[in-house]
Amino acid sequence: MVNSSLQLSVILLMVLALSSCSSSSGEMAQTQSTTALEVAAAPMLEPHADDSLKDGSIAYLRIKHHLVECEGYQVGHCMLIQREGSSEWTYFYDQIEGFHYQWGAEYEILVHIRTIATNLADVSNQRYSLLEVVSETAHESSETFTYTSRHSHDRIVEIAPRQFSLLGNKIFTCSEYNCNTVRSAIEQNHSVVLTLQHNTNPAEPLVLQEVLCSDAPQSFSASCV
Repeated sequence: MVNSSLQLSVILLMVLALSSCSSSSGEMAQTQSTTALEVAAAPMLEPHADDSLKDGSIAYLRIKHHLVECEGYQVGHCMLIQREGSSEWTYFYDQIEGFHYQWGAEYEILVHIRTIATNLADVSNQRYSLLEVVSETAHESSETFTYTSRHSHDRIVEIAPRQFSLLGNKIFTCSEYNCNTVRSAIEQNHSVVLTLQHNTNPAEPLVLQEVLCSDAPQSFSASCV
């Protein structure tokens, strides 16, 4: 009788063990199946391509530390630039989207250029946008540069004692002697060549060192340039 009970107990234990193994195998198979589905459903990541750069070209520009007076469809300030492979500084009449220029710094930048349709004769058909500022170098404040202004009575304005504005864009200060020379040129509507110096703080006004030349517009090119 004892043997029969023992055999029955063993049989019951084996049945329970088999049931447990079957349940575990099912759960494992379900887990593996779910994991496989999740892996299959995960999207493959590919490098992002900027479609906006496919149209147009990319160019390197070096930008000088001061602006110059220029005349396009209106009088204003232009940047002086060098393009890659060239040592010549040329006037740049366009704007560069996303680029913020500051007097007293030289820049090396990468830009994206695209051509657009325009029916306006005086408007450029090229659009520039900043891609990267490769370098920004503060110009030595002790070094000077020349600035030419034609028809000074329209373009140089005394905004405060011994403070003048260049096309409403940049201010310079001067000694009383140099200020009087500038005032005389403005009264006579002379064109002038000025020697200017950056301030130690680029946000501060320029400093007029000397009025190199002053003459009437009709004779200015022959006598001053």
